Amino acid sequence: MNKILIKNIVLFLFPVLIPVFILGSFAIIITDKYMKESITTNNLNLLQQLDQQTSLVLNDMHLLHLDYNWNPEIILSLQNILDSEFLTLQQKRNLEYGEGTLRRKAIATPYIHSIYVYYMNDKDRVLTSRAGVTSISSMHDTEWFEEFDKSSKKEELWMRTRSISEFSFESPEPVISIYKNIFKTSAQHVEGIIVLNIYQSYFKDLMNELNHYQDQNIFVLDENHQKLYENTTSNSINPSELDLTNQQESYSMKLDGNTYIVHQLFSDEYQLRYISVIEDNIIYNIPNQLRWFTLLFVLLSLILGAATIYYLSQKNAKHVHKIISTLNTTSQHEEWTKKLSFKDNEYQLIVQRILKNYVNQSNLEKELKENKYQLQSAELLALQNQINPHFLSNTLTIIYWRAMALTGQPNKVTKMVETLTDILHFSLRIKQHTVTLAEEIHHTQNYIDIIKIRSDHPFSIIWDYDEKLLDKQVLKFMLQPIIENSLAHGIDHQSNQELTIKIKIHVLEDKIHVTMIDSGKGISKENLHALRREIQSESLSTKHIGLANTNKRLELIFNSRYTFIIRSKERWGTSITIVHPIKD
Repeated sequence: MNKILIKNIVLFLFPVLIPVFILGSFAIIITDKYMKESITTNNLNLLQQLDQQTSLVLNDMHLLHLDYNWNPEIILSLQNILDSEFLTLQQKRNLEYGEGTLRRKAIATPYIHSIYVYYMNDKDRVLTSRAGVTSISSMHDTEWFEEFDKSSKKEELWMRTRSISEFSFESPEPVISIYKNIFKTSAQHVEGIIVLNIYQSYFKDLMNELNHYQDQNIFVLDENHQKLYENTTSNSINPSELDLTNQQESYSMKLDGNTYIVHQLFSDEYQLRYISVIEDNIIYNIPNQLRWFTLLFVLLSLILGAATIYYLSQKNAKHVHKIISTLNTTSQHEEWTKKLSFKDNEYQLIVQRILKNYVNQSNLEKELKENKYQLQSAELLALQNQINPHFLSNTLTIIYWRAMALTGQPNKVTKMVETLTDILHFSLRIKQHTVTLAEEIHHTQNYIDIIKIRSDHPFSIIWDYDEKLLDKQVLKFMLQPIIENSLAHGIDHQSNQELTIKIKIHVLEDKIHVTMIDSGKGISKENLHALRREIQSESLSTKHIGLANTNKRLELIFNSRYTFIIRSKERWGTSITIVHPIKD
């Protein structure tokens, strides 16, 4: 027993120790690498979000530029107002509209402080979002006018940080002023300027919300390396202290004896640079802690593994002792020992028992598969019978001759009954679960003929398939339930717009691809999610029983080797795609 105990400890302990050491080492390395990459990605994502928000703000300047640089009606109206000594009634109305539009834009947008629109005029007037049309000399904020250069041909926008106040008694408000020259469509020289003043506090609050780490410094520089805005903790580091010639996304640097990690993002469109600076000890605090925790966990695993292996080896030795003791008895277990020979080892009895259980389990699995196959066949038959009840065939034949007798000639009723009888004969005549594409199209066309007779809403069917596919096997009753679903749920009865259903059938990689697209009302996202859940449900208690029935038959016939996809967008229509193997 001692030999068995020592042998098991050696055989089990070393194979466990080696993977633990290897996996522990890899865990430390991979965790450290992953966390550093994750931190870099998070910081770059932060800067990308800041870039997106800045681009959103700058897009407002582009919208203003489209109105006041390219819209002749707005340009002429505002130019006449700025040049006129006295305003006509129409000019007053235009002025009220222009002032209101500019004021509403400034009020509705939380980051806009004010907007100035200036065209060169003899009276030095300017349109503002706060005071309307006023003279430049009467404004307390005139610093913006210094950026206007008559001889400039600069088309790109540029930015400046400054502080403005409307009145002398007001405290100056830090803003970022965005400038854009006006050329009035095809002018060669500048004829005006648009000034968009943005609150610096808006960006500070935004950066504080995006900030992931304590004492993280975030700021934005323009093309001249001038700081435009920053978060509230950025005062500790000045951009001039950084290596602004470095174009890498991430790099480290020494500053005042501390190591800092710098992440930066460049915006080529607006010549801006977004920079995040954070101390190394802060940003890598969590990876360092994880490294130590991983090391402690590996050591603890080794201790617990060794103790567990010793316990299991001792327990295994006891089990071997009990088995040998049982095999050595001649009274109670004499029948068992007769089956063993001197060449058999001590686990022979256990192996025999395991084999016996395995045979019993295999027999049970066979019975289970047979029962499952019978259940599938019964369920499939029930689903198919849900569509093609046999007893209606004879009844429809009687109705056909009765209708013919009443009118004395074929009519719409006899046509519908004849077509419907053909559909029922198709469902009863062909017992297979798949049919040729030609048979399926013929059956579907019969259904369409019936619907066109009784429908009071226009619709059209467009077929798109290769005649070489007509002998290919497809799922029986696959097209009709989906067309019926489109007619039932896709038609907008409030309008007389024609519903179009396109059916495209092709073969790709030995699979039938069927796509049906309608131009109906479409389905909202919530209803589409609910519809997909209903179709995938085991229960068929749904108002879309045709779709659920088709999906269930696909599942029973092709198992997991099929695709049933529903896509829809409200007011755009619905598409259903079915893909299944070509059945021989």
